[in-house]
Amino acid sequence: MDILFKIKGSGDKEYALGPTHEEIVSPLAKKVIFSYKDLPYAVFQIQTKLRDELRAKSGILRTREFLMKDLYSFHATQDDLDKYYEKMTRVYFDIFKELGIKNKTYLTLASGGTFSKYSHEFQMLTEAGEDIIYICNKCKTAINKEIKPENPACPNCSSDSFVEKKSVEVGNIFKLGTKYSLPFELKFKDKDGQEKPVIMGCYGIGLSRAMGAVVEASHDERGIVWPAGVAPFSAHLIEIKSDKKIVKSTAQKIYQDLQKNNIQVLYDDRDEKSAGEKFADADLIGIPYRIIVSEKTLLRKSVEVKERAKSTIKLVKIKQLPKFIK
Repeated sequence: MDILFKIKGSGDKEYALGPTHEEIVSPLAKKVIFSYKDLPYAVFQIQTKLRDELRAKSGILRTREFLMKDLYSFHATQDDLDKYYEKMTRVYFDIFKELGIKNKTYLTLASGGTFSKYSHEFQMLTEAGEDIIYICNKCKTAINKEIKPENPACPNCSSDSFVEKKSVEVGNIFKLGTKYSLPFELKFKDKDGQEKPVIMGCYGIGLSRAMGAVVEASHDERGIVWPAGVAPFSAHLIEIKSDKKIVKSTAQKIYQDLQKNNIQVLYDDRDEKSAGEKFADADLIGIPYRIIVSEKTLLRKSVEVKERAKSTIKLVKIKQLPKFIK
């Protein structure tokens, strides 16, 4: 399937909008890699990509334009690439832990295309996903449906017992080998002065898709429950409408003080909305902490604080609030 977005320029020249960037980074690497002393080397970017998906759907889980983090690594030997590849596998799981989806994410064998026998995908279990993976009941190795016919038994432990699950891909890693270094003549001189092709790897996380995956994994009937590490704000400050000016002035001061303490705050001071509407919006948006300022709380020089993922409400002294949120 051709997923390239193609346009025609002057002289009927045909161009493609970037679906991936190996063809860009390989010639750039030639400007800094000359000797084995320059290796290993790695660069990364966060960039917009465009692919003409035939079935774009599911909100931001599958789109034609998306934001992606790419890392490219360059090595003198296959052994060095293998070690770096394993390191990046661990790093990616650390990232998914921060996203709050590690426990639902499996390192999944997938087609290596023209690069190698296998590549690896990071597949997160969700009923909203469009992928199907098979998870070995014995060792938990996962295999993408597209290569499962080639692997009736688990390639890791030889078990033939699997469970089928729906999932969404949140990252992938490839051992590119010399697929791009050869055509771009990306070479280095070894210790003996011999020219050899650079061996490459690539590692990608779809940032916009990962955000959608986090929401699929972390929500309830009221809305999103953002993990603290990736929430758009740390606190949602709600001012309850009052005729007493001290409520508004105190809420404004809390807003300023939290920002001075490097705490990102969404401040809801809408006079036209009821308290119930503000609470519902706070649950929907899903910021980790909800802070309520009202006449009632100020009688005790406090605010009400509720964690989005919990049902309990605490009264916190205003002076202690920055420390409590951190």
